Formats: sequence, C-alpha cells, structure tokens
Amino acid sequence: MDFGLGLLNGWIYVLIFGLINLILMKIYPRHYTKRLFTLPTFTNARGKIISVVYAVMLNITMIATCLLPINSGMLFAVGTTVYIASIICVIAALYVYGQNVPSKPVTKGIYKISRHPQQVFTCFMFIGIGILLANIFICVSGLLQLILLYPSMLAQEKFCIEKYGEDYEKYLLATPRYFLLF
Repeated sequence: MDFGLGLLNGWIYVLIFGLINLILMKIYPRHYTKRLFTLPTFTNARGKIISVVYAVMLNITMIATCLLPINSGMLFAVGTTVYIASIICVIAALYVYGQNVPSKPVTKGIYKISRHPQQVFTCFMFIGIGILLANIFICVSGLLQLILLYPSMLAQEKFCIEKYGEDYEKYLLATPRYFLLF
C-alpha cells in the first residue's frame, strides 16, 4: 500500500467535504454554526470517553485518507457513487438544519429518514472513500464511527427531549436513529 503525499490522493475528497461545511457555515446565520458545533452533555464518563475515541478516530481517518492514493476501476466507481450520495445527504441535512428555526426540532426533509443524518452520512462518506481508495482501514473506520457515535446520539436526543418536549418525543417514535430501519 502506497502511503504519502500525492496529487491524486484521497485529500481531494476530504477537501470537498471541508469546503462544503465551510461554505454553509458562512452562508447561514451565527446560531446555525453555534448549534451545529455544540457538543452534547454526557451523563457518564463512558459516553465522554467513547466520544473522544470517535473524534480521534475521525481525525486519524481524515489524515490517512489524505495520504492514500486514489485507485481506478470498479472499486473507484462504487466508492465514488457512495461518496457522492453521502455528500448529497450531508448537504441536504445541513441545508434543512440551517433553514430550521432554533425554537423547533429539525424534523423535515432528510431528517424524516434519520434523526442524525449529518453524522450517519459522514460515516457512509468515509466508507465510500475507503472503497474508492481500496483501503479496508478507512471502510472499517467508517463503520466503527457509526457505532462510536451512539452515546453522542443518545445525549443529543436527551437534550432535544428536554428542549422540545412532546414534539421531539413524537419525532423519536416516527424516525429511525440511524437510517431507514435502524
């Protein structure tokens, strides 16, 4: 496996993801960015530790992605398709989130198929990148990130129940945590 700096490495995909986030943060009002980057409050040390492990894994994955060469062929086509679909879903989630008033829970658009579409599709994005780079570490990291996000998702949901009450509780019953059925 080649590992190093290169013009045709996975950094392109990380850069695209980062630029999309930066552009949306500049377009939307300040409350959007503040809400987007407010960390959940954990009720136990285990959740905090898992959240830190997730953050470390995410950063290591991004760095590794930047240093791996892009492959060609069928894996590139499949991975690129997963990546593009995931990016579109992340953009849709960020768009709906940014359009929503802070006093109401976000329940429209892509939030109808996932309570946490930004996080879920970011993980799918890394799975797509792993496929197109033909790198099992990146794919496994994307899957592990989905698992490691669980305590953060629970903390976010607890916060939303406290903030939005019955409206959010109804939403919890109607919408899967991860995606479609899960």
